[in-house]
Amino acid sequence: MRPWLATSLRTRLTWRMVLMQALVLMAFTTVAAIPILKLISEEQGLDEGVIEHIADSIERDPAGGLALVPDDDILEKAAEYPYLWFYATDIDGNAVQMGNIPERADDLLDYLPRLNSANIADIGPAEAPAALVRRHDSDAGQLWIMTGGGPEIRFKIIFGAIANPIFLGLLSLLTIVSFLVIPTIVTRELRGVEHVAAEADRIDVDQRGIRLSSEHVPDELHSLVRAINAALQRLDDGIERRQRFLADAAHELRTPIAILQTRIELLPDDEERSRLMLDVARLANLANQLLDLQRLDSDVTVFQPVNLVDLAAEVTADMAPLAIAAGDDISFDAEADSVTVAGDRASLSRAIVNLIQNAIIHGGRKTAIRVAVGRDGSLRVADTGPGIAATYREAIFEPFNRIVPLEQGAGLGLNLVRDIVVRHNGQITVGDAPGGGALFEIFLPLATAQAS
Repeated sequence: MRPWLATSLRTRLTWRMVLMQALVLMAFTTVAAIPILKLISEEQGLDEGVIEHIADSIERDPAGGLALVPDDDILEKAAEYPYLWFYATDIDGNAVQMGNIPERADDLLDYLPRLNSANIADIGPAEAPAALVRRHDSDAGQLWIMTGGGPEIRFKIIFGAIANPIFLGLLSLLTIVSFLVIPTIVTRELRGVEHVAAEADRIDVDQRGIRLSSEHVPDELHSLVRAINAALQRLDDGIERRQRFLADAAHELRTPIAILQTRIELLPDDEERSRLMLDVARLANLANQLLDLQRLDSDVTVFQPVNLVDLAAEVTADMAPLAIAAGDDISFDAEADSVTVAGDRASLSRAIVNLIQNAIIHGGRKTAIRVAVGRDGSLRVADTGPGIAATYREAIFEPFNRIVPLEQGAGLGLNLVRDIVVRHNGQITVGDAPGGGALFEIFLPLATAQAS
């Protein structure tokens, strides 16, 4: 990509508008100079720029008179224009000349110091009839110069007009003003685009239904806004279809899982029955996780006062048979009889279930699982398993992410736990348990603190 294409729209518009103004000014100056050139050429005929070349070729001699010392410029003009002639004099009557001065010009030579400027149309031969008289200040002093037979006025006067200090000053002033004013105008006109960008920045998977407004953007961007809104609608429709599928699949799975669990409970109480009960419990947990995922996406969390001690003790008791069937030991402890938090009881219950289920699955056999509630609204689930390395402690909360591929689990449990905790304005951390293993800690605001 070329560098100028990588700049901002504001910069590109500013530079192009400044360039356009400069080109318009130059074109106007050129067009305006054409009639002026025509008028001057009709009235004057000769290019008076030769006067300066003549003056540069005149110097003072030791006696104070004028001496002709032709330089390269005047020699070049003499070679190019064979009829070139001139006569130069000062106020004291000192004079120099070059070329064949027309006879009719002799009568004017003595009166040159009385003239400041004159254009004579018919004074020389037919090949070069016109002549100029100009007063010029040179290194040799003030001179009066009459010349003819030199270059005629051509279009180079246009370039002289463009190089004129007045023109360059006007162009510089216009450029400076443009760089000061145009960015302000462009910024104001693009303010609507920044407004739409702020709207787009608020779009998130958890905040669907947001659409970009075209009220503040230029008409040329309406089609882009409509296309983006149409794409957002398609994404929302796809997410909605996915949610319906997850909900329907989870509901459909719960019935055969319940039937299967009932039939397994009727089997003889042996080791094979325990393993089957554990497998069915995992299937049921997966179905519940899918329902929780759909429930969280629907944002139907209802906050009420919840006694975290009673809730954690109840969930621990419900999960005890599953832990015992897996060969683990599970216990519960609380620093107070009642720790009230504001939350959704069903969601918090599912979060605790998932943490205990995670300890059962990944802690290995003969794992000691400890569930504890602190008086500050904290809940801890620790195990004596292999623990979680520090490099994986962020990744485990991502959906469908598993450190070690296992035959059981879909990688949804910890992601659901984090979403539930975040919706409750809480925090969840993972670290090392005091006796080794993994330690998950949830910190929830107390009901009184949240109300205040």
